[in-house]
Amino acid sequence: MSAAADSHRLTLVAAPAGYGKSTFLGDWVRNCDLPCAWLSLDRFDTEPARLFHGVVGAIQSAASKMPLPGNDALLALDLGQAHDRTASYDLLLGALEHLTEPIVLVIDDVHLAGSGLANGIVGVLAASAPPSLRLVLSGRGHTAIQLERFRYGEGLGELRAAELAFTREEVAQFARSLGQDAPFDAGSLWKATAGWPVAVHASLVSLAQSRNVALSPPAATPTHIPLADYVAEEILDQLEAPLAEFILRATTCDWLDRRLAVELYGRPHGGVLLEECLRNGLFIEEHDYPGGESAYRWHALFAAQCRRLLERRDPLLAERLHRVAARHYQDADVVACVAQALQGRAPRQAVMSLGAHWLEFVLGNDAQTLERLCRELPTPWSEDPEILMIRSVCRAISGDATAASELAQRALSRTYVLDAIRRRRLDSCRALFEPLPDGGRPDLRATLADGGRPAKDIPDGGRSAAGPTGLFLLAQAEFRLHRSGEFAIALLQTAGGASSAEQLDAIEIGAQADLALAFAAAGDLMSAEKLATTALGRADALGWSSHERIAPAWLARGIACYWNDELKAARTCLVKAQRLGSELHPSGRLSAIYRVLVECATGDLTRLADSSAALESFHGRGLYAVSWNALYSVAVAKAAEAQGDLAGALEMVQPLGAGGHGALADTLLAELLRRGTEFTAAQNCAESLADRRGNSYIDTRLSLTEALLAHRTGDTAAAHERLEHAVRRAEPESVLRPFAERREELADLLVQHAVWGTAHESFIAALMARDAQGETRLRTQSYWNLTEREREVLAYMRSIMTAAEIADALYISVNTVKTHERSIYRKLGAGSRRDALKTAAKRGIV
Repeated sequence: MSAAADSHRLTLVAAPAGYGKSTFLGDWVRNCDLPCAWLSLDRFDTEPARLFHGVVGAIQSAASKMPLPGNDALLALDLGQAHDRTASYDLLLGALEHLTEPIVLVIDDVHLAGSGLANGIVGVLAASAPPSLRLVLSGRGHTAIQLERFRYGEGLGELRAAELAFTREEVAQFARSLGQDAPFDAGSLWKATAGWPVAVHASLVSLAQSRNVALSPPAATPTHIPLADYVAEEILDQLEAPLAEFILRATTCDWLDRRLAVELYGRPHGGVLLEECLRNGLFIEEHDYPGGESAYRWHALFAAQCRRLLERRDPLLAERLHRVAARHYQDADVVACVAQALQGRAPRQAVMSLGAHWLEFVLGNDAQTLERLCRELPTPWSEDPEILMIRSVCRAISGDATAASELAQRALSRTYVLDAIRRRRLDSCRALFEPLPDGGRPDLRATLADGGRPAKDIPDGGRSAAGPTGLFLLAQAEFRLHRSGEFAIALLQTAGGASSAEQLDAIEIGAQADLALAFAAAGDLMSAEKLATTALGRADALGWSSHERIAPAWLARGIACYWNDELKAARTCLVKAQRLGSELHPSGRLSAIYRVLVECATGDLTRLADSSAALESFHGRGLYAVSWNALYSVAVAKAAEAQGDLAGALEMVQPLGAGGHGALADTLLAELLRRGTEFTAAQNCAESLADRRGNSYIDTRLSLTEALLAHRTGDTAAAHERLEHAVRRAEPESVLRPFAERREELADLLVQHAVWGTAHESFIAALMARDAQGETRLRTQSYWNLTEREREVLAYMRSIMTAAEIADALYISVNTVKTHERSIYRKLGAGSRRDALKTAAKRGIV
């Protein structure tokens, strides 16, 4: 405050009632180094002459305590001699010009002066007073004085509710001053009151009087604090009647928009009164939302006290307004709808909203909230068959099969109370989530029958999103359990085929994102990249760039980029996937796994430390944590290996034995064991994957491990057979990472394989070309004499490709290839391709 008064001619202290403005300014005035004049206004100060005489009297009182020559004109001022108000103002301004030392004039409760404040003496002093007069205006909310020219001109000092509110530490200090002992939970009180000083004081005084040392106010709407009468007398009774009535009605909800404000007020100008509340700082804040709309949030404690007042004065109106809010939120916010419906004694409305939208909770991985809402319903609505079936689904998702079955049976025993529409909806729920055959997975061939639609007939529950969403959820379970992505693809394609024009955008985009992840999990990297790009484009158009449902799309792109050896792009996508992912969906932890793999590949130890810390934050969390333990252990071991601790890495994976875990985990484990010279264990691990290598990059990586194991033992035929299999699986999807990470070990074997014979000469030649470009050994001068294109042609010459085939691979003519070959021969002093390659190898060119 002192800094503001020293730096600005005008300072504004504005906050709602109960923020201690007068107390604070009184303390400041008593400790201020400058002489201070004080004037408190009341409702009678709307009369200009009365306000003028009050201002002059306060200034003269302060000047009289400071005997300086410049004060004489001010003290001698006789306002009774002025002919009119304008002349009086001029006399006061002239006297102020003679001040040699500054005086501070504090005017408290300026809001009581009304709209005429700006046209009276206060407005004149704010606009024209000399710098020797420092003006401090204190009041509730917006003042009639025009302040914008100060903000963007000479400057304005401002202190508002945020600065005056108690901090957590101040709440604790205040509690100790009132006798509360150390275990007192100051944080809970601070959170409940948002630091509103009068609320903190009332709560602590009430607590001290009751001698109850434990305080744990609820986080949502703390109504126990005795403030209703204070709100009525000090806030609402000070307002115009229409505005006070609007506040009592509009605080039915902590959050509202303009349309709801109008509905609650019951008159068209509710939106105007909402703006007036915002303008005057009446315990409400505006928040921006995507799409350009605004939402408004009341101070939770203030709104709770207003609801108590309305319930006292007109309980039937209070209940009716809760029902109005419940109808407003019916499809927009089910949690708010249920809360409002129960307060409005309309549980049927809550049941209807839950029945229509429960799948969206499950889709958003929020079954816990869904189950809580169902359990909060009163009897007999808590025994409604549809509610019981929804609770059964929640129990099944949490892994409690016994409770799920019991709830389902109770639901089926009461279906006679449902109408036809709700009965069909319940049947749809039952068909989607009843126990599945064959250990929990439907038969894939049956699912793919009839054009890819499920063999089981799933009734339409009156909401087109239900069927696709149920299949979507089954696909998510496939990811969580690390199974092959093929079944997830079938489910998600079926969900897409079952959609209609009425289907929710959220489900469509979520299904596309998860389908992209399913393709990535199945090894179809091109389809994964295409679908992920589509889903991200649609999400971006809807302003969902930070939505959890697009996390699988970023993860799919990250996986594709990693296996395509595009490590920088992979890192970018995986960081976004991890930031948007959750504990329940695999996007978060699987992206953390791949981030570690990416940084192991780049060798960036700083980033590897960050990615390892992120991976650690996911460990042991979520419903499916156990199934990730093996993959987590292997990833941590890979990080240790990348830091040069191969022995430590092998020790970490020793408890995993020789396989029997998820396909990705076992594939990484087999290669780690091979690098650690535990060849028998590596071979056993590879063999354990015999029926789980349908994925392109899993099969490629594992086949290369097998090729190197065979090459080590001198089994040339097996080595080349495995290498040929690897390139056959890798080429269609450009799976390059498994070759890049074994570049040194595969260099000679690839050259031998080109001579041995292959059906994938172009791909092998491209691999060798990448190796040549990535070579870091010192080169002889002849290497630098070769042009970039000549080096490319030389790399392809290591294979048995003809000049025409090399030309096709490089998109140049055969004559151009032959020209480059002749130039290479000349520079290397060679007479044939074999001589050129020998010379190039001898000189370190290839």
